[in-house]
Amino acid sequence: MIALLLALTGEPAVQEAPAVPLKVVNTAFIVSGMAAPFEGNIRVVVQNTGTEADELVAVSTPLGETLEFRTDGNVFSSQLPVALPITLPPPADGPSYLPLVVRATGLERGDYWSTGTTITLRFARAGEMTVRLTQSSPAPGQ
Repeated sequence: MIALLLALTGEPAVQEAPAVPLKVVNTAFIVSGMAAPFEGNIRVVVQNTGTEADELVAVSTPLGETLEFRTDGNVFSSQLPVALPITLPPPADGPSYLPLVVRATGLERGDYWSTGTTITLRFARAGEMTVRLTQSSPAPGQ
């Protein structure tokens, strides 16, 4: 009986979730060009309401392997690309945001107007989050 009581008062077997609650609060997906090669621009705004920073360490999308990253949130910006990892700081006086723009170049298909795409963001602490994106701009000729 004493062994059972000691076992019940020991450390919990289940660990708590990471202290970095992240969520996607805004997205946009735009494909530009009238003929191949097309260019895809994805905007994903990630909010950190936790108490600790996290780092974006990897990004993947079926759009392709050639990806550029910017952190100004403007899909039409001429800001120079930045490299991963990208730090998402903890909130100071409210939530903090990462306005990430991912540019995929050299797309051979332009039919994303009807199919959309996905993007997977991998953070060092919070793990992976996959977001389904629909096309935000009209198809060519519309």
